[in-house]
Amino acid sequence: MPLWRYGAQGYGLSSYNELGTWSLTPDQVRHWAETRFTSDNAVLWITSDRVPEGLDLTLPRGSRFPAPAATSALPVTPAYISGDDGHVVLTSVLRRSTAASVFADVLGRALFQDLRQEGGYSYSAEADYSPRDAEFATLTAYADALPQKQDAVVGGFVDTLARLRAGRIEQAELDSVRGKLLKVYDAPDLGAAVLPSYALSLLLGHPLLTPDQHRAELNAVTTQDLHEVARQAWDGALLQVPGRGVDWAGLTLAPQFSTAAVTGTRHQSLEDEDVALVIGTEGVSLLTPRGPVTVRHDACAAMTTRPDGARTLTGHDGFSVTVEPTLYKGVTPDRIAALDAAVPGGAIVRMPAREPDHIPQPRKRPPTAPSAGAGGSVGGWTAALWLVGLLAAAWGVLCGVITADESAMADPEWDAVTGVWIMELPLLFAAWKLFAARRRRTRN
Repeated sequence: MPLWRYGAQGYGLSSYNELGTWSLTPDQVRHWAETRFTSDNAVLWITSDRVPEGLDLTLPRGSRFPAPAATSALPVTPAYISGDDGHVVLTSVLRRSTAASVFADVLGRALFQDLRQEGGYSYSAEADYSPRDAEFATLTAYADALPQKQDAVVGGFVDTLARLRAGRIEQAELDSVRGKLLKVYDAPDLGAAVLPSYALSLLLGHPLLTPDQHRAELNAVTTQDLHEVARQAWDGALLQVPGRGVDWAGLTLAPQFSTAAVTGTRHQSLEDEDVALVIGTEGVSLLTPRGPVTVRHDACAAMTTRPDGARTLTGHDGFSVTVEPTLYKGVTPDRIAALDAAVPGGAIVRMPAREPDHIPQPRKRPPTAPSAGAGGSVGGWTAALWLVGLLAAAWGVLCGVITADESAMADPEWDAVTGVWIMELPLLFAAWKLFAARRRRTRN
């Protein structure tokens, strides 16, 4: 979900393997420690009443590193993507507030009631509120589903959200959630329990609330506040669904392809005649029947390299193109060298060599099955085409003669003329099909 929302940068990096660890050096690790692990970027919390004897808290001073700026790979929200069977997931970005945290609990309870207790569609249905930075938090909602009940779960999930954003939130729902949250402040070890969240808020620059201040904010939340949060949650929603899309609910499919392709040398796929790879001075594009996938060099988050020549480029928008010299025609070492020279050096990640049997090879295309009685060779198709073509031509000449004769009559029988021409149509259609089949056989 972070990949689709943010792309391959910032918060979206949590969706990726840590490719940089393959090429780390001691100097790089040392530099990170010297610049990041400083008194300006660290918070320590201790639950005892004093600092343990002998513990040295001295850290070097340094520059403050704020949380990364949020990026977006979604041109429009609410949006949806297709995911694995059995899982429905929603994420949204909300302004950090007590009302938003209360709404997460209200949503979780509503989903559990609608999908588990009443519908019997899901076993697990819940929601979570997690701070992202100083101003925003991530709302996550989830429900599972058996394969035969997936459509029902998706429909129920959307219906629950629709009910909440329409303002149909009972005061009893709010009171129940509020009561549960207020009980937390009666715990005897409250001071120790809140230390981790205080530390995070301090690092992110979010205001710290005392327990009394938080109680007051909880008591001030109204159903109208929850209604507004529900609308904001839907407006920024990204929904992952199994199976069919949810355009019917007003969501837009997240981009599956790039808006444009680069120009350059074209390399035909050795596995699929409808797919080609383009390597250009501005980037690379994979051309497919449904659309292009493009990674530009100036927006390349990472390019992994293998000694065998394979390259995988990932763009900041999350799109990825793999260049396998064994799978595309004409991807020579010179073309790989030009690609390496065009990608910024800081984005290149050198990967270890692969075992020979891990290097992909073109799959053999299955032979095209010949039509019954037409023969399997190109010569057979040619002979059949000549035979049917001559029959169609001969019958066409006959039709022309009959038409001319009837036209000269005082009372022509146009019904008969129409009948003989109708008989010509199957011959023309058969000749056209044989011509197309012969052309396919010649290509293969």
